[in-house]
Amino acid sequence: MEAQQKYGIRGFPAILFISPDGGVIKNHSGYMPPNDFLPVMENVLKTESEFQEKLAEYKEKPDDVKLNREIAILFLQRQQVEKALPISKKMPDDVELNREFGFYYLGKDQIDEALQISEKMPDDVKLNNQIAVTYLQKRQIEAALPYSKKVIEKDPKNSSGLLPNLHIQIGLAYAMKLQVEAGKEGTDVSELAENAIMYFQTIIDKYPKSTNYETAQYYLGITYSLNKQYDKSIALFEKLISHSSDDRIIQSATRQLERVKGLAAEAGETSDN
Repeated sequence: MEAQQKYGIRGFPAILFISPDGGVIKNHSGYMPPNDFLPVMENVLKTESEFQEKLAEYKEKPDDVKLNREIAILFLQRQQVEKALPISKKMPDDVELNREFGFYYLGKDQIDEALQISEKMPDDVKLNNQIAVTYLQKRQIEAALPYSKKVIEKDPKNSSGLLPNLHIQIGLAYAMKLQVEAGKEGTDVSELAENAIMYFQTIIDKYPKSTNYETAQYYLGITYSLNKQYDKSIALFEKLISHSSDDRIIQSATRQLERVKGLAAEAGETSDN
């Protein structure tokens, strides 16, 4: 478990290529047949050779700001934060390097450390986005909202390209909470439904060219069904099935359409009785 956390292992089997000084050159998850493995090893050797060349250049030019930043970031990518930290102390106000440290700590689930960095650069869109997404993945919506608000306010034109995914992550967090709460007798879930619908609809209205466009429609259809708005859910799934070019979306929407039609029929029978 300790090695899994230290090296960021996300699945088994896992193959790690480690340098003599303990740096992670590459982390590969999953089985790979021998014929496919040779190119991977060749790439690892090439990557390590390039790193050693960059490291030698850095030792010759220890005051070069760009090199300092590049080497520190490479150390973070190699899971060698202890080697990156002394470099960061030489350039404490470097935005790009601080951001990479923030990403590193979030990846290690060290949120407090990432928040300390965020305090030094409170308007950084990319770091605020990653903090918000990290909280949302933990289903901590209230903690995520101040950071997502900063992203939306600081990047109204979506120059970063991050907003569609951020909106869908927020919408999903509300929809999943809606799914849990909707099963509880006497619970008012209208606000949860409204929030989920708002974020999914924002993607549909504002980002029609986004890769999240059809996904947002799919999740909006599910949200309508959770909120017992069956007619809207059915209409949305039917439209998605007829317009999508993604077979996976079509198959999933088709299954959901049948499910919602069944729920609508049951609701009609209940109301008739």
